[in-house]
Amino acid sequence: MYVSTLSMFLDYKCNFACDHCSVGSSPETKYELSDEYIDQAFEEAEELDTLQLVVFTGGEVTLHLDKLLASIKEAKSRGYRTRIVTNAWWAHNMERARSMIKKLVDAGLDEINTSYDDFHTEYAPPDNIVNLVEAAVESDLKQTSVAMIIGDENPTYDAQAMIDLLTERFGAHPDAYSDRLTILEDTVSPLGRGAQIDVTELTARNGVDSGCSDVVSTISLHPDGTIKACCGHAQWYVPDLTLGSLDEKSLMDIVHNSQENMIYWLIHNIGPKKLLERIGVEGEYSGICHACHDLLGNYREEFLEYVRENKEDIVRDDIFLSDTIKRDAQSMVDHEPAIIQRLDNIADTA
Repeated sequence: MYVSTLSMFLDYKCNFACDHCSVGSSPETKYELSDEYIDQAFEEAEELDTLQLVVFTGGEVTLHLDKLLASIKEAKSRGYRTRIVTNAWWAHNMERARSMIKKLVDAGLDEINTSYDDFHTEYAPPDNIVNLVEAAVESDLKQTSVAMIIGDENPTYDAQAMIDLLTERFGAHPDAYSDRLTILEDTVSPLGRGAQIDVTELTARNGVDSGCSDVVSTISLHPDGTIKACCGHAQWYVPDLTLGSLDEKSLMDIVHNSQENMIYWLIHNIGPKKLLERIGVEGEYSGICHACHDLLGNYREEFLEYVRENKEDIVRDDIFLSDTIKRDAQSMVDHEPAIIQRLDNIADTA
């Protein structure tokens, strides 16, 4: 459970107001991350030797283009991979798409993530996504990902629909770009503006029965200076996923404290759905975030009581003897060159 990714929410504002948005973003939702917090996070992140990737998200990050480009350049200069998450509103045509991709790549962007689904159709046509993908695969971007969020048993726009659109545009199956293009499906989480969405008939697209690989491995910086334990849908709605504030502690102290917290280890190793089952709660969940919200929200006291009563067994069997510890150690070995490079960068600037 080492920190490999830092996600920065540049603003909660978005020019869309999609019905499934767990952030609750909209044109009226204005909460911008200050330059001071960005600078502080970058400075203090130098002590996180395992940090490899910085992600800029929101809201819609390209609404603050100058801040975004400057932040990408800063992250790149410090030796990190860089990614943005965008709704592609700007890709009205190929000229606009190529222009934006060029600015991002020139700043040092490595990866771009976007999404499209039935929730987005009110705000933009699927052509925006197709334009973005075409411009991206023409460029030097290392990876482009398109997520199709499923909120209905029979969606109009799913992964196959996007594959069909891209095949028509490219004149060939998008597998031709499989080394740098990913198209995937995810299931909507009934949180935030999407809290009223009925997910009982939906099948989770991700491993809801497994441990959460993101908790404390992906931490996020928010406009109020808080650091949260992940970048998932539940982080705004359960206090336990807030690790601390940069106004009160350094980033390293916040991370160290979180790595000593048994709750995060259990979510990381066991997963929220299986933990719910241990306390007698059976339920169907659209994803890990949905289950995590239930565990740390609706069943928090029961879960904490279970931990208190079984602490010694949990520490032995679920933490120290777990397969996840071995997996994390192997991941450290697998990423050894990147970690060494980060250490070299720190030494060179020391």
